[in-house]
Amino acid sequence: MTKEEFLTLFFERANENKIDYFVFGSYQFLPRDTGGSDIDIVVTESDFFKIERTILDLSMKNEIALASYYETYNAKFYRFLTFEWGVQIDVFYKGLLYKGASYFPVDLLQNDVFVYNNIVRVLNAEKGYFVDYFKEIIHNGRAKEKYTKALLNAFNKDFDEAKEIVERVYEKKTLDLILENLSIDGLNKIAFPLQKELRKTVSRGNKIKQWLVKISLMKRFFMRKPGYVIVVEGTDGSGKSFIINSITPILNECFHNGVIYNHLRPNWLPDIAVVLGKRKKPKEGQEVKVVSDPHSGKQSGFAMSLVRWGWYMLDYTLGFMKKVWLPIHSKSKVFIFDRYYYEFYLDQKRSHVKLPNWVVWVGELFLPKPDLILCLGGDPEKIYARKPETSLEEVQRQTAVLKDFCSKRKNAVWIDTTVKPEESIDAAMQAITAMMGKRFKIDDVR
Repeated sequence: MTKEEFLTLFFERANENKIDYFVFGSYQFLPRDTGGSDIDIVVTESDFFKIERTILDLSMKNEIALASYYETYNAKFYRFLTFEWGVQIDVFYKGLLYKGASYFPVDLLQNDVFVYNNIVRVLNAEKGYFVDYFKEIIHNGRAKEKYTKALLNAFNKDFDEAKEIVERVYEKKTLDLILENLSIDGLNKIAFPLQKELRKTVSRGNKIKQWLVKISLMKRFFMRKPGYVIVVEGTDGSGKSFIINSITPILNECFHNGVIYNHLRPNWLPDIAVVLGKRKKPKEGQEVKVVSDPHSGKQSGFAMSLVRWGWYMLDYTLGFMKKVWLPIHSKSKVFIFDRYYYEFYLDQKRSHVKLPNWVVWVGELFLPKPDLILCLGGDPEKIYARKPETSLEEVQRQTAVLKDFCSKRKNAVWIDTTVKPEESIDAAMQAITAMMGKRFKIDDVR
């Protein structure tokens, strides 16, 4: 089933079941595609279970994996994945809320809902931007220019109506502050005072709901985590960059640009060469220089090797907790590591260390485990021909070590990257989809 067929069927069923909903946000590509965005659906609370049943039944009958799922006080978030595409659908069923309190009444939007492409009920984009202005100010203390312009356009189009809405929803003090600064520059200048006033107005009388939101967030840490960690291992020339670049767009469709790339480590701590003053720390955004001869440096002795290994163990443990743990437990983020701790088994020369495997094994006991390890390999001669940076013998050795490593790890999958490129991509996506699909069973979510 294609993404277009999936989305078309979903909206057809929603209409047939007379579900009271509308799409809030980007809708220009629906139902053919999502245009790289997620789908935000606002539905009445009484119709929520009907729309959830509609989308989950459609997913189950067509063998589309529910890759991730989590919920908040007022919404549920679904990520669907196949070998070729992904889609994220967020369903809001208790209104548009900030910390449990409504920041804009849904009933004031019903007159701006229309049917797009003869199938999808959507909120007029200009009205959506108008509402998003207040959402962005409340949450972030600033708003994108297109949202600010939408607010100004609303006052220019029908001053009395815009004035009435703002005063009704956010009270007179907020209205006066906006009217006194009714220009792009003026609104930008008052963003933080306006945020303070909006938060105070919206949150008034909603202390209990605010606590319910906090409880909802805390519950998420004790449930199945919605995020993932995927490691891609392989010798030089095995196609790590190719596989990562191929799977990332599909995963970004499913997780709405939630894929985060890391090289080797969480990189919370700087490289030890930087700490020792042997190399300058790259500036933020600066391209890292590609090493053409990864085995050119000398391996350290046992004592210095332990120091290097211990330093990087701090990054793999404390750094993981600092940079990776929270996003994969609180939100559906996917961390992809190009190489990982397991390089200490495969290629110690690259890290300039020389340690017995038992030391590496002890470290692995304390290592936060990835959800999936894609082990890339195949015919060593073909791999070496792609990237002759070491030697054929070294490629043969690493390929054999990785194959043995893969056979001993339940979360590892062997991917032959010396076959046709599309076959390697399909194999990688099948492994990812199978892994994610096991965590969130549709019958458990209902």
